[in-house]
Amino acid sequence: MADIERRAISALKWATAAKLVAQTVSWAGTLVIVRLLTPEDYGLMAKVAVVCSIASAIAELGLEAAIVRWADIARDDLRRIYGVSLLFAAAITLLIAASAPLLAQLFHEPRLAWPVACASLQILIGAIAIVPAGMWARELTFRPLAKIEMTTGVINIAVTLLLALKGMGVWALVIGTLAGACARSTALLAFGQRVRPIFSAHGIGEHLKYGLTLVGNRVSYIVLVQSDILIGSAFLSTTEIGRYSVAMQLATLPMSKVMGTINQIMLPAVARQQHDRPRVQQNLLKSVGLVSTVAFPALWGISAVAPELVQVLFGPKWAALAPALALLPLIVPIRMVCAVLYTTSLALGNRALDLRNTVINFILLPAGFYTGAHWGLLGLCAAWLVSVPLAYSFTVPAVIRFIGIRARDLATECAAPAIAAGVMYAAVAGLRLVLDGRPAIAALLSLIVAGALAYVAVLALISRRHLTTARAFIRTLFAGGAPAASD
Repeated sequence: MADIERRAISALKWATAAKLVAQTVSWAGTLVIVRLLTPEDYGLMAKVAVVCSIASAIAELGLEAAIVRWADIARDDLRRIYGVSLLFAAAITLLIAASAPLLAQLFHEPRLAWPVACASLQILIGAIAIVPAGMWARELTFRPLAKIEMTTGVINIAVTLLLALKGMGVWALVIGTLAGACARSTALLAFGQRVRPIFSAHGIGEHLKYGLTLVGNRVSYIVLVQSDILIGSAFLSTTEIGRYSVAMQLATLPMSKVMGTINQIMLPAVARQQHDRPRVQQNLLKSVGLVSTVAFPALWGISAVAPELVQVLFGPKWAALAPALALLPLIVPIRMVCAVLYTTSLALGNRALDLRNTVINFILLPAGFYTGAHWGLLGLCAAWLVSVPLAYSFTVPAVIRFIGIRARDLATECAAPAIAAGVMYAAVAGLRLVLDGRPAIAALLSLIVAGALAYVAVLALISRRHLTTARAFIRTLFAGGAPAASD
């Protein structure tokens, strides 16, 4: 078991490094791109992304997860999985391209047809590399994958920036995404394990069954998390949707990037430890504590400095973004903690519970978005603050009972970082009154420094253990070893 933990830490080290490099380059370029493009361009791309993300989840059939799940998989089965994946991805790509005019009508946006048709190519492009991606994830071999992610992230942002400078609007975002997808699949095929596809499903019924169970949950989940755009598009203008999507990208950046990496590693790592439930429980609580220690100050910090952040980074064209950015990050730390819980539950084999949770969320969140969207952009943002806690009140208790941890222990890991971050928020709000009239960049830097100091001071006072664990984890991460078990 210790070997699995060492490999998971090593995987996390390389995956985190990849994300840090890719996101540093990405956001440096994005700050320029956002100033070159308009909220309307981002609104169009948000609608394109809704269609392509749902279609991609359907096309993938859960087969990459099936590759990860099975410790031993016959080569012929792998070839058949690859063949089925290619056929289905090609069919979905053609379907989306053919349906593009109808989708444009459904979104009440005639300019959407060609961007959707072109962006749908990423579905087939991604399927081409499903085998090397799945095999590397199964073996926790994230070092080469991390290098590929770094490279493709740079290519994506470079192409987008170049086209944005040439005034290509939403097409800069569409073609940049396709360029990144092409680079990723090409690199995976060049350096990863390759097989020749067999276009037959004979003999892979169990793999398809597992994948199809997951794909139902994943499609439902993606429709769920994209339902804000789907529903909001009926009430908000494309420009308002653009502001909302940029605010959401900023608010969920740690969740979409960091949690994507952690969950990608946790699924195979926990699956291999599933027969040692006490160790899984211990590592889960440690993970929740670490995520909370970082997520609460980072996300609530973004909310606290939203006006200054928007003014400095995006300019006056995006001033209306600030209120949305002040609301959306507030719920994200809770979503990150729950994402760890749900991934652990899934890795332990409880697919039925995962489906039940998705159904509950599928009922409550869209209902909240529909209600909130009647009050415009801020109403749509505020819906997250009501609907998510309500949904979790139904889903989280069953998940922690299945995993075997106590609600009190879970709350203990989250409470101290949340309290410290709350004090930090109040300190930032108070200091803003003192800094009124100062240049925006000077005020932003002052608020960030003061907020960080307040958070660390309060956390050290009420729970020094969280800081100690975080420092130990960082040392372990860079050393590449396995962390010591908690007492």
